[in-house]
Amino acid sequence: MTAIRWSPTDSAYQARLLRAHENLRANAETRPDRNPVREPVLASWRRSLASLPPDALPTGTVLEGEELAAARQEHLFSSVLPLLRSRLIEPAVEAGLMVALGDAHGRLLWVEGRPHLISRADDMGFAAGADWSERVMGTSAPALALTTASSMQVVGAEHFHEAVHPWSCSAVPVLHPHTGKTLGVLDVTGTAEAVSPLVLPLLEATARAVQEELRALLPVGPAAAAPTSRRPRILPRSPAELLLTGRRTPLLRQGARSSELSGRHAELLTLLHLSPDGISGGELAEQLHGSVAAEGTVRAEVVRLRKTLAAFPDLQIVSRPYRLLGRVDSDLLRARAALERGDLEGVLAHCVGELLPLSESPAIRRLRRSTEAHLRELLLEQGTSPQLWQYAQRPGTEDDLEVLMAILALAPSDAPERSAAMARAQALRGETD
Repeated sequence: MTAIRWSPTDSAYQARLLRAHENLRANAETRPDRNPVREPVLASWRRSLASLPPDALPTGTVLEGEELAAARQEHLFSSVLPLLRSRLIEPAVEAGLMVALGDAHGRLLWVEGRPHLISRADDMGFAAGADWSERVMGTSAPALALTTASSMQVVGAEHFHEAVHPWSCSAVPVLHPHTGKTLGVLDVTGTAEAVSPLVLPLLEATARAVQEELRALLPVGPAAAAPTSRRPRILPRSPAELLLTGRRTPLLRQGARSSELSGRHAELLTLLHLSPDGISGGELAEQLHGSVAAEGTVRAEVVRLRKTLAAFPDLQIVSRPYRLLGRVDSDLLRARAALERGDLEGVLAHCVGELLPLSESPAIRRLRRSTEAHLRELLLEQGTSPQLWQYAQRPGTEDDLEVLMAILALAPSDAPERSAAMARAQALRGETD
């Protein structure tokens, strides 16, 4: 491990680094002993100077949308996300830092932190999907950790590009437990706190824990001989499922995992689930709260929802625009598909009641009304008396006299639903025997 023996906030040290940048660019053969720069950093500067523009911050190859989702799903880190969140991501984000998880090529697959930090980092290209390898972005802690296969810290102006000088970072490589090959990198980025004496031990302990958990998950023998960073095939790959209709407490489940959702989390997941191409923070605020002024509230709600999704490693919410990545099915989508087909049996099987019946969100209320109206219209047009009676048992439909009269018009005289519908219709009209 290469330790820093000076204060990263030492302005005199940072000033010497800036002069060293100027000298190096003026004369690529500047002797190392004339630079106040650690040898691994100076060596990285030289490599960067030879291959990158000295002034413009390059834009790394970016994985987006389905490509990013696929890269995450195939990487072994996705198999141990709960461990990474509890041991590294949550404590670091709570401390006001960002955490990045990258693959062996330097591509950042996950970047997490508080919204204002994520927004600032986006401006320098430090975002999920970006390539932060040394050949693309120059000197940084994740690039050096991968290049040197050792723990590294890069402070302020030690970064090659000026746009990254306000930041500091610590990173460690993670090795495949059987082959010893580098499969990825863990990085903490932020202010000078990102290179405090506690950060590297935290990263190294997390890397060891990841390797031990992967050792238990991955096969031993010929199957493990070829170095790979892909997740083990033994994990369940079924889609997650949202249960949203007719439930006071919505549910998210995948395989043996399940989580009851708060009303707000269910609303957010529903809107993200129905917006596969993404939705802006302002649009979410309008749909959830009726005002774009609530965008700050939405950001905080998304942060809390991400913590809930920690138990579902295949699911991830990305920003700009907000998107739900991962395979998700729902009773709502199945019901809407059945409605489009005119499949009443399918609709009634999947849509057991109103969508999020307790929700006051403007968008959810509109969606709830339109779904119920479509179902009612289809039932009145082509429903059988048993189907109509099944619908009449749902909360909120008990007083629908038109549905009851349709049952009486269709049901045979000896059908059980006929007598029940007659009794209810008479009660509604105030009639007595």
